[in-house]
Amino acid sequence: MTTLSFYRRVIDETGQADREAVKRGTAAVLHALRDRLMPTEAAQAAAQLPRGLQEVWSVGDTRERKPIKMHRKEFYERVRREAGLKSAREARFLTIGVFTALKEQLSPGEADDVMAQLPRDLKEVWEDA
Repeated sequence: MTTLSFYRRVIDETGQADREAVKRGTAAVLHALRDRLMPTEAAQAAAQLPRGLQEVWSVGDTRERKPIKMHRKEFYERVRREAGLKSAREARFLTIGVFTALKEQLSPGEADDVMAQLPRDLKEVWEDA
C-alpha cells in the first residue's frame, strides 16, 4: 500500500472527503498509537509503513520515551485535540478508519503484536476495525 492509498482507505472508511483533514487525523491516530506502544514495538510497526507514513509516524518521537498509558477515552481525547475534531465520536470514527487501514498494511503477526500492547478497551476498537 502506498501513502496515498492508505489515505484513500481512511477516506473510504470515514467518509471524510477533505484530504487535509484525513492527513491531520491519520497523523493524530498514528501519534497516539505510537506513544501508547513500547518504543521497540512502535519501531517495528513503523518499519512496515510506506515511507510517507513513516515520516508522519516519527514526528515528535524520541527513543527515550516511555509508553503513555491511555485507555480508549484518553486515546480518543488525544486524537480529538491533535486532529482538531469537535467530539470524541468523530475521534472514534477516525480511529477506526485509521486502524482499519493500518491493519491492512501491517503483517498479521505485527498487527497481533500491536494489539497485544493495547489495554482491553482499545483492543476492542482494534478488533472492530
